[in-house]
Amino acid sequence: MKRLLLLALLGLAFGSEAQQNPGYNKKQDYEYRSVPTRNITSPFERYTHYQITARYGVASPLGSLKDYAGGMAKYHYNLSGEFIYPKNFSFGLQFNYSYFKDRLPRRIYSSGNQDISSIETHSLGATSLHAFGKYHFASTNAPIRPYAMLGLGASGMRNLTYYGYLEDGKNTLAFSGQVGLGARFLFTKGGNLGADVQATYFYSPFKSSYVSNVANVSASAGLFYRWW
Repeated sequence: MKRLLLLALLGLAFGSEAQQNPGYNKKQDYEYRSVPTRNITSPFERYTHYQITARYGVASPLGSLKDYAGGMAKYHYNLSGEFIYPKNFSFGLQFNYSYFKDRLPRRIYSSGNQDISSIETHSLGATSLHAFGKYHFASTNAPIRPYAMLGLGASGMRNLTYYGYLEDGKNTLAFSGQVGLGARFLFTKGGNLGADVQATYFYSPFKSSYVSNVANVSASAGLFYRWW
């Protein structure tokens, strides 16, 4: 009897609540209570995150390097990884490689009492590792995010001149740096993947018998992936 009375009281209580809330929908109530969470910003705007970028492009020599190696670099590419802060700064490391080469027409060279006919080839390869900082001019999740960059580090310089099969030159490690401007383009809003373009000026006080104060300007483009 007591059990029946208890069940009857519970039934009356649920019936009264249903009359007071005839339009109650559990799913709608959950969505309503969850509305504030929808205003939370993207993790890329709240946390430090990471980005890796690979680019390929062209480089044009300046100064003594232009006189020595002529036109555009045969190869120019770079790979970078960076920590990106929620505001406007990022820091990282960038690996660069540029290779300049120029082959002169065959000519006669005098060596002691001998005249040698050979093709003279000029080459300079610069393999660099720079620590860099960037200042970004737009928010982390902006579709287009321009930036300015400054990098400092060292370059392995390989400057060789070939006279046929004979070679002469210098291999050494030298201080180097670069400044640049670029922009990052997101493929999707708040996404992980996008494109990156960059223009830089490179300088090293490296000196050899053939070049002095190596400098070049470059333009490259590639893809980036970011995560947190």
